Amino acid sequence: MIAHVSCTEDGVKSYPAHKHNCWEIMLYLSGEGYLYTPKQNYLFKPGTIIIVPPKIIHGSVSKTGFKNISIAGNFENILLFNNPISIQDNENSEGKILASLLYNNSHNNSKYINDLATAYISFILQKLQLENSVSLSISKIICEIAENAYDCNIKLSEVLNRSGYAEDYIRQQFKKVTGTRPTEFLTKMRIKRACLLIEIYGSVLSLNQIAEQCGYMDYIYFSKKFKLYTGISPNEYRKKISVKN
Repeated sequence: MIAHVSCTEDGVKSYPAHKHNCWEIMLYLSGEGYLYTPKQNYLFKPGTIIIVPPKIIHGSVSKTGFKNISIAGNFENILLFNNPISIQDNENSEGKILASLLYNNSHNNSKYINDLATAYISFILQKLQLENSVSLSISKIICEIAENAYDCNIKLSEVLNRSGYAEDYIRQQFKKVTGTRPTEFLTKMRIKRACLLIEIYGSVLSLNQIAEQCGYMDYIYFSKKFKLYTGISPNEYRKKISVKN
């Protein structure tokens, strides 16, 4: 989920216009100014959070200098808008706390970072207060799936039914918004984690242990899903990584 976490130095007066292939979420810790985009400028002050979708040119400007924490990542299935959006942190500075935790722990294990990222995105989604109730429900479903993806006891039917909509209807809307079914969304998250664990801990953990840490108690079923999404078996993937290293 997270591609890069960075923090500017104190007193930066301008950050050159640039763009990314992924989302960027900036929380301003100090300073006042504006985020430039070709279509519109977005004012910021301490506590402002600006979310910029992929491929949008942007850059920050402040006469007195600013400092921000920037988090770039692949949030395309969670953040469902095409233009930058600006919101303000709450009175308890929860956004600042979560962004700071992400930055201070950016070199820790990926599961912890992804858990922090999920909490941060959940906080942002709550602040956005999306007008479309279906989109909001789907965003909550995505967050709940992300938070419990590696729990072998997760029941997607229960997650979907908590939306308040008929299960078949919300499944259809989920696919319409994200381009994938809930089961596929869950499986992709699990297999991506499995690939990462094999790459990092493949020589320490057994493939059975990795399967369990990704929510699969049945290794044969895990292996089938892994091959379906990667084209090779977990064992072949581990051998490939071993040769590469």
